Amino acid sequence: MFFEFLRQNGTLHMIEVLFQASDNGSLLRPAYRHQLIGISKEIVEDLEVTTGGHIQRYGDMCEPYCEKNDAFFALMDLFESNSTDSFELTYPSTHILGHQMLLANNIYGVKTDPSTQRILSFSSVMIRLYLTNPTLQPMLDFEDKCVHLAYDSGKYPLIRSQVASDNLVAKEVRRLGTDTAPWLSVALGILCAFLMACSLRYRRKESKPLEACLGAMIPVLSGLTTVGMVSATGLAFQSIIVSTLFLVIAIGIDDVFIILAAWHRSDRNLEIPERIALTVQDAGCSMTVTTVTNLVSFGNGVLSTTPVLQTFAIYSSVASVICYIYQLVIFPAIIAITAPKEYRELDKMEEEKTFESIRVMSEWSDRMWHRLAAIIGTYWMRLLTISILLGYWYLSVYGIYTMETDLTIQKMADKNARIVVFKRETDDILKEMQSVAILVNSPGDLSNTTNLENLQNMIRDYEKALHSYGNESTICWLQSYLDFLAFYEDSEEDESPKPVNFTYSDIPSFLNSASHFKPMMRVNEEECDKNSPKCLRSFIFTTGFTDVVKYNEMYPMVKEWRKIAASYPQFDVYPYTERSNFVDQTVDMVDNIWNTVISEVICMGITFLLFVPDLVSIFSAVFALFSVNFGVFGFLSIWGVGMDPVSTASLLMSIGFSVDISAHISYHYYQVDKPTPRQKLEHVFTHIGWPTLQGGLSTMIAMSPIVIAPSYLGLVFLKTVVLVCTFGLIHGLIVLPVFLSFFDEVAGSCRSKSVKITDSQSPTSSCHHLPTTIWVKDIGNNEKF
Repeated sequence: MFFEFLRQNGTLHMIEVLFQASDNGSLLRPAYRHQLIGISKEIVEDLEVTTGGHIQRYGDMCEPYCEKNDAFFALMDLFESNSTDSFELTYPSTHILGHQMLLANNIYGVKTDPSTQRILSFSSVMIRLYLTNPTLQPMLDFEDKCVHLAYDSGKYPLIRSQVASDNLVAKEVRRLGTDTAPWLSVALGILCAFLMACSLRYRRKESKPLEACLGAMIPVLSGLTTVGMVSATGLAFQSIIVSTLFLVIAIGIDDVFIILAAWHRSDRNLEIPERIALTVQDAGCSMTVTTVTNLVSFGNGVLSTTPVLQTFAIYSSVASVICYIYQLVIFPAIIAITAPKEYRELDKMEEEKTFESIRVMSEWSDRMWHRLAAIIGTYWMRLLTISILLGYWYLSVYGIYTMETDLTIQKMADKNARIVVFKRETDDILKEMQSVAILVNSPGDLSNTTNLENLQNMIRDYEKALHSYGNESTICWLQSYLDFLAFYEDSEEDESPKPVNFTYSDIPSFLNSASHFKPMMRVNEEECDKNSPKCLRSFIFTTGFTDVVKYNEMYPMVKEWRKIAASYPQFDVYPYTERSNFVDQTVDMVDNIWNTVISEVICMGITFLLFVPDLVSIFSAVFALFSVNFGVFGFLSIWGVGMDPVSTASLLMSIGFSVDISAHISYHYYQVDKPTPRQKLEHVFTHIGWPTLQGGLSTMIAMSPIVIAPSYLGLVFLKTVVLVCTFGLIHGLIVLPVFLSFFDEVAGSCRSKSVKITDSQSPTSSCHHLPTTIWVKDIGNNEKF
């Protein structure tokens, strides 16, 4: 709404230019003042761009905002001509030739005479260039010229100049992604080495290092396909999508481990087509469960109102589905193509070649899994697990409670980046004074005395609001126009002063004499000639506020502005600062994250119900899922990560990864047909434990190259991956089995009691039938008779 008011001559683009002395001293020292005037006037008068053979300068693209910085240039002209003694140059506003001018929007670090408020010096100057043009490119070209003059020209060595705009912020954010992307190849190389090592088997002929490396290429193909498909729809590629590429590599590598494990579990005596079919059947179930849960996790983010999160969720959802299809089709085909070599070596009568060290490690691994399954079923392990969980949850709550929301570019970009330095320094100087613009969409009939008084009361309410600087910082046409009318009425009549009669017919004449108000008013001159209220369609006035810069600190003030606006509904008032949207996002982000987490957990519970129709498994898996993400969220805060779109996106990723581990363990526990929880866990651990562990380790390895070239985006995702993999593996391999075995025992005990009660109530309860199945332990094997 506010930008629609400002956007009169096409696209609106604002550039901010900050000037400071190279030694951080006063800019009013003669040599510094000369160079300050020189560089500022070169920007607004001399810089030119060529578009289609047509030369344009600032003056050709600034209408109707060309006078926005006139107060600053008038001030500098007075100092340069040594005419300051003839004027009372006060702060925050002053009167020059009968016009009130607000200086606080341009000069900062001001020192004044305590008794007269006259300006003695100032250390910073900011000019705001509002550009309007039918097309955007000439304005971006002008911005590039400003950047070159400020940073690279070296023409004004006494002045330190900095430039900022939304476009420059976007460029820096894009650079974060482009700087991180090359490390994908490093991550892929490390993962290939890890895959090759993990694919080695005791019998050398069963090792599949080549197949593992080819499997690692499939996620890369999936990522390229995703970028191409989604970009073709018109959804822009953003820097955060680089994390999706790391993500799809991690997901794809996990599938490689699962498929290889299923292949090695299959019967070696079967023909290749039958064996491939059984492998796909075995691995496909787990892959389908994790893909659906990933899709639900990221699909929830598609509904986000934050554009960057929505884009991340869309890319990640598409990537997970494509990677699933590619791995399910291409990787089994690769195994089928290379499998004949394995079978040919089986047919040879040569002495079998083996890796003795792998046999030793395999036997040790099996013993460890069996021992872990035995330990998990003990009561002391359950008590220890609950005790550690309580401490873990306490730290998580502490982290969440102390987490701060921070949406500034300073946190996300390189601390030495130009735009970050600009934002950091402007945050310091803007504490002195910022302006809020209040848009009045329906002024109504101001010739009505009551309506006029209500409008004046509303303006005073904003001048007295929280952190307001007061009426001396207000720039509004209304009082100046009333003074204008009073002046001419007094000149025509010699009577004593009386209330001014508001009229619309003099507004055009007033604007001709006070042209700096023109950009702040939307006037229909034909209606003005008729003295009609339709003469004034809408207008903006500004007033200053001070002391607050951070978004979370500004919320009470923004809330009060909106409360004042709601008190005057007849005027359709809309208060706005360039930080308002960030203030809202800062406040809403906490609720949005919790809503996301809760909805994700509910959706995951429904998904588990479809694939694992067992209440014990569902409850345990959902509990583990919530606990993992609760811990990730809290420990990210302890690790120095605040609440922002990047950390929210990483939380979506966290939910997706934690679901994978919980889904694998719960699904296989449910599928195992064993009589006791311990035997179920032994089967699950020996079949899916090592692939699950490999998947977690490979995910952390995939993100490890970020340490070499750290950026906020990369480090947040690296920290998230480390936490979610660590907590996810602990929950998946210890906490979840503890609860699964416990609830399974409780459920079994309840069933046993139910059977006893039924038997005792039966007329033939004195007769006991022998069990139809007897389990006999024989040489380490369980056999049925």
